[in-house]
Amino acid sequence: MAARSRCFGRLVAVALLGSVLSAASGCGYLKNLRDDFNDCFILGAGIVTPVAPTSGGSQAVGLLPPSIGIYAEATEFLHLGALYKASADLEWDRRGMSIVADERAKIGLGPLHYVNVTQKPITANAYKVEGNQMDGWRQHMRTLTDPVFSRPAKELIFESPLPEPFLQRGWQDWEVFSLEVAIPEPFVLHSGLNVRAGVDPSQIFDFVLGVFCIDLYDDNAFTFGGDLRFPVEQKQQ
Repeated sequence: MAARSRCFGRLVAVALLGSVLSAASGCGYLKNLRDDFNDCFILGAGIVTPVAPTSGGSQAVGLLPPSIGIYAEATEFLHLGALYKASADLEWDRRGMSIVADERAKIGLGPLHYVNVTQKPITANAYKVEGNQMDGWRQHMRTLTDPVFSRPAKELIFESPLPEPFLQRGWQDWEVFSLEVAIPEPFVLHSGLNVRAGVDPSQIFDFVLGVFCIDLYDDNAFTFGGDLRFPVEQKQQ
């Protein structure tokens, strides 16, 4: 019995290793599944330090660390809370992974809400920054607009200092349920902490369909064989 268990464990390990190698070697099917799975979640954690490094040198945060509030969202139409924070964050934003300088202000009650998120990536994957092989996919998502609100299908880059419009993440991701908490600690560490987590039920359904090669939202970035569906060269011609 123990021998069978060890054999089964080895088979599982080999299968997982094969999946990782296939994804790394150009299997578009697995890359698209990875992206669809990542689209289901939003996770982030950040810290405000007493002295923040900037391009112009060190800058003092001051007596009150910019990290306070709680904000809940149940789809684009139900908001509750108020939050402000400016910190260095480790972020999983759907298919975008990054370490970013993140400043955000949010206040909402029911369908009424004000949201302003400005991010400056420190390091990020291709989905969270411009000027790479995903520019063609990004343009496709931005031209696949909602016919009523004229919002893109999916948006992962937030650089504007202006408040985000309705459907700031894109019309495909309006069903997000999320919670953000920011806590200041001005007494001992003179710092702040913040965390956020979210899930999108519709993207879970899209992931399940993706297992059967059904691209419900037309958001696959790769062909089955692993080539880019929207090469940058084609967009520039």
